[in-house]
Amino acid sequence: MTESSIEVRNAVKIFGAQRALNDVSISFTHGEIHALAGLNGSGKSTFVKVLAGVHSLDAGAVLVNGAGAGELTPSKASELGLQFLHQDPVSFAHLTVTDNIAVGAGYTRSSHGRVDVKRERAWAAEVLARLGVDDISPRAQMGGLSQAQRTMVAIARAVQYQWSDRGVRLLVLDEPTASLPKHEVALVSDMVRRVAAEGVTVLFITHDLDMILDLADRVSVLRDGKLITTTDSSRLDKPQLASLMVGEEGVAEQSTAARRRPPSSSTALRAREVSGGRVDRVSLDVGTGEILGIAGLLGSGRSTLLSLLYGAQTRDGTVELNGRPLKPGNPRAARRAGVGFIPEDRRRHGSFPQMSMADNVTVASVRQYASPYWIPQRGERESALRTMEEFDVRPCDPDKPFRLFSGGNQQKSIIGRWARISPALLLLDEPTQGVDVHARVQIHTAIKHLAEEGLSVIVVSSDFGELLELSDRILVMRRGRVRREVDPAAIKEDQLLHLAATDE
Repeated sequence: MTESSIEVRNAVKIFGAQRALNDVSISFTHGEIHALAGLNGSGKSTFVKVLAGVHSLDAGAVLVNGAGAGELTPSKASELGLQFLHQDPVSFAHLTVTDNIAVGAGYTRSSHGRVDVKRERAWAAEVLARLGVDDISPRAQMGGLSQAQRTMVAIARAVQYQWSDRGVRLLVLDEPTASLPKHEVALVSDMVRRVAAEGVTVLFITHDLDMILDLADRVSVLRDGKLITTTDSSRLDKPQLASLMVGEEGVAEQSTAARRRPPSSSTALRAREVSGGRVDRVSLDVGTGEILGIAGLLGSGRSTLLSLLYGAQTRDGTVELNGRPLKPGNPRAARRAGVGFIPEDRRRHGSFPQMSMADNVTVASVRQYASPYWIPQRGERESALRTMEEFDVRPCDPDKPFRLFSGGNQQKSIIGRWARISPALLLLDEPTQGVDVHARVQIHTAIKHLAEEGLSVIVVSSDFGELLELSDRILVMRRGRVRREVDPAAIKEDQLLHLAATDE
């Protein structure tokens, strides 16, 4: 058996009542490319943070070359040769490629104490050459490079220690190609292979099933904090891998998949050739009272699409709501036209955590009871109480700071906020992320009820089971484009994942 370079043995990590990692054991051999697969909430991020020394284990151990590493810290992990690269690697756009590589290991100085620019430039060129990168000049400005090239420079910065006394045992890549167009993914994949050929073990995390099966020697699948399997990737095909990630419950027929609502005779939203950011020429219609699901992996453009429709980002193309055009890049105009938006990160972008629940619930409807010069607290409080009671927000205390409510109650209150102004269209990004099972059911019920009253809804969710349960139709996005429309009643969760993760 090949000697393990890094081993995580019987890892347990507990957060409150949740076991984020439950007796997980995975070993990584010298120079292998190992994929870590799993849905959101499966334990992937926790596993990586344990290796990085961000989280300490409640039980189990990390071993390096067979010896216990003890309690890891970020600095100790780095000393042991563990390097980490996240989806959007840190770079300095105004500096050169040489500088961006040098900031990792530190600048070499001449006998006079000055930075030895020639030596640093030569070292950057050598590192890039060792990794087979011949189209990036050490003199180039980072800001002028493509996203793939910036990712490659970041990999070079992390791997440069391999050719020093320090060495690199493990390079962890978290969604390294999620934001890249298809033609650039191969560039990064080729570089990863060259890194492994230099003797560095590579662990990469991705939702892209094609990339896993094409690039990885072995794959470990996590689900609900447990290790489901570690196997050679050559033994799996895409449907098998998707089934392992989803589990038997997800593969089973979705008995409550769709509301099976008859098609609406009227169109509420009409979007044509919408482009911006990661989104490329997307066209779609949403009927009055329809719930349209958007399925896509991280980097597919799913969240960007909602931002473009709401006007939070500038766009090309046309968007009409009930026959009236919506101005691009103008959220205020969208709100006045009847568009509500609940972003993915509700705490940072969808609420005012330090303010009261009353302030948060009424912020969109304050014009209903306030004058331009005065907001009567009694009117605000009564309005908030009605919304909190209607959407079962507990405790029903409008004076309590928003941040002290549970995630589920926060989300219910934000949905209630928009319901108060009777919008025509509600855009929901990850509506039940981070909420418990009971709150999830309540939120789904509220969304369906609002749709029955004529509200049109677009839902983005990384939980494909949620999309199957909520949606009347589902559009599948991949690399910024809508690839397919599917009927939720005629597809299983693993099949939907397969469509989102491949170009078939």
